[in-house]
Amino acid sequence: MKVGIDLVEHKDISLKLKDRILSDEELKVFSKFSNKKRQIEYIASRFAVKEAIFKVYVHGDGSLCYKDISVLNDEYGAPYIRSNKINDELILSISHTSNYSEAIVILK
Repeated sequence: MKVGIDLVEHKDISLKLKDRILSDEELKVFSKFSNKKRQIEYIASRFAVKEAIFKVYVHGDGSLCYKDISVLNDEYGAPYIRSNKINDELILSISHTSNYSEAIVILK
């Protein structure tokens, strides 16, 4: 079992990062948010998840990038990971405060 965790401060996130961090599926969800605070939280949480995934896999070889990973929500609001480049089962948890987004990813 491996665990990756990441914490992102919202003040460090710019809306300009959306095209670099979010997958096409995530951009569709993002486009529905009109509230800037919610947009920043969304980008920050997806960034935190993806950084936690990189820590689980210790990818430094460039074989996996931000846009290769989609963090979506099921019909109950629970987040899950979709990626054609990840075949393992990953367990995910995301948490937010007014100023931070945190993600924990566990590889079983």
